[in-house]
Amino acid sequence: MTTQQHLETLQRWIAMAEQDFAGDFLDVFTPDYQGHIAGRIHLNLETLRQTEVGFAQSFSNTQRTVHELLAFDDRAVMRITTEATHTGSFRGIPATGRRMSFTALVLYRFRDSRICESWTELDVAGLMSQILNDSAKG
Repeated sequence: MTTQQHLETLQRWIAMAEQDFAGDFLDVFTPDYQGHIAGRIHLNLETLRQTEVGFAQSFSNTQRTVHELLAFDDRAVMRITTEATHTGSFRGIPATGRRMSFTALVLYRFRDSRICESWTELDVAGLMSQILNDSAKG
């Protein structure tokens, strides 16, 4: 698999995200996918799907800005900012209707033209701070 194929796979993943994660995750991920978020949360393919679909149900009007997308060997790195409107309950917190923004840095590993593993550093604290501060104002 070439670095160009890595980038094409990530472009398919971003396109799925833009469609609220509709589609077959197996088009992008291996069946034995393993995800790691901030070294504490471990995902398999089904929990990844649930997490992403749940996010799409809690946030709408999502805009993603990819700042960096680099590929090398069997890996790629993406640095991204996501902006979205909090329109559904998230972690038990009712919708605030406010615009949120958070960043992520993700390292992907590929096998057979699909993502088989990822490590994500996500600004969950910043996102939760925005939600909680906005909730207190409402």
